[in-house]
Amino acid sequence: MNDMSIITDEQFKQFIDDSKWLQRNYNELIKEFNLEFVAIRDHKVVAHHKEMNEFERELKQKNIAILDVVVEFIREKRNEV
Repeated sequence: MNDMSIITDEQFKQFIDDSKWLQRNYNELIKEFNLEFVAIRDHKVVAHHKEMNEFERELKQKNIAILDVVVEFIREKRNEV
């Protein structure tokens, strides 16, 4: 197992909290980020882009690890799980 796959309890709690925030605010996010990938951290969109590789590049430029954010593709017709 490499270090990238290990998360702390605090990171997990933040992930759950940000996931709940995303659910509560999804309709508002659609208005600004429809058909875009978004990264959520601390109840804020910290990166977004329509293209996945550009989205990943933005995360890298901002020195944001994928394990530190909730990632979602925002769209009006959402697939419920």
